Amino acid sequence: MILLVDILSTSWYDGGMVGNRLIEVLKREGVSAYRLWKDLGIDKGELSRFFHGKQNISLPKLEQIADYLGYDIEFVKRKRSRKGG
Repeated sequence: MILLVDILSTSWYDGGMVGNRLIEVLKREGVSAYRLWKDLGIDKGELSRFFHGKQNISLPKLEQIADYLGYDIEFVKRKRSRKGG
């Protein structure tokens, strides 16, 4: 299974988009944010702010979550690059 992330969509990535995608994956896998907090030790306030689009989450933490869920992270190229090509 693949967790798709386009980290090129903004200066780093659109945390809201990634947060929404992660919420979909958590629902599909039957895993709660509480379970992530308890099992991975990720701050529950940080998770809440991430899921509500108020804070980005670091790529290492996103990788930790993806690994926990049995997913890979794949970088998806947009149709156009910022360099105009």
